[in-house]
Amino acid sequence: MTEIKKTYKNYVDGKYVRSESGKTYTIELKSDSYELPLTSKKDLRDAVTSSKKGFDSWNGLSQYNKTQIIYRLSEMLEGNRDSYVELLLEHGLTKSAANKDIDNAINTIVWYAGLADKWEQLTGNLNPVDGEFFNISHQEPLGVVFILNSDEVSMDALVRSFLPSLSVGCSVVNLSEKNAVLSLKLAEDVNNSDLPSGSLNLLSGDFSTLIDDISRHVEINGFASYKKLDKESLKTVNENASTSVKRIFHLPSEDGLSSILPFIETKTVWHPKGR
Repeated sequence: MTEIKKTYKNYVDGKYVRSESGKTYTIELKSDSYELPLTSKKDLRDAVTSSKKGFDSWNGLSQYNKTQIIYRLSEMLEGNRDSYVELLLEHGLTKSAANKDIDNAINTIVWYAGLADKWEQLTGNLNPVDGEFFNISHQEPLGVVFILNSDEVSMDALVRSFLPSLSVGCSVVNLSEKNAVLSLKLAEDVNNSDLPSGSLNLLSGDFSTLIDDISRHVEINGFASYKKLDKESLKTVNENASTSVKRIFHLPSEDGLSSILPFIETKTVWHPKGR
């Protein structure tokens, strides 16, 4: 019987797409190898265009609806646990470590699902002022965010990279390098979790070939790298991003309420008190 080998593709605008360049790169696992799309500059621009539309759709949903959709992703992950564990085993993890990682990833998704309709109450506040006014700090999502994943082979690390920004209403362009097989596998469950098209785009490739286009793109509002960048790359990102006043976050927090703070902005509202 002829073996049909799985072909992974980028996930952009709710569709599985090959790189427009046709180029791929190889990731070697224990007993198999995978050819993954080598994301081009054109692919990146397409993902950002999709993410702009996805932001309007995702941010337009109620906070409670966001909670339901993110929680649905945890259900999908649990339902396909065996296939994820098998893939982690192929990456070299032990069975106990692989199961623990999936457990942690599910718990992380459930935690952010619960945060999705509470974060504004936790981060906003009523400020004391001198006068007959209410002064309120109102929080809003940053917009389109580019995320560079760490190279850690972990489903928990993967979901921790995009859930902080996604849970507050940002749309995400997420690039994986060495962890890309897991990311593109997860795209199948993202597609079935009711996330609006374009709200989460998952790409594979080489960050070094895209660094200028990512950091210069004026429609990317924030850049967060969960992978440690060398000094030269970080300097390039910061200098290029200054032209569009893009927010840069290198190795942001992955835990608790502090993980979402880079992806929100504060607006202050003044309102006279009634008599």
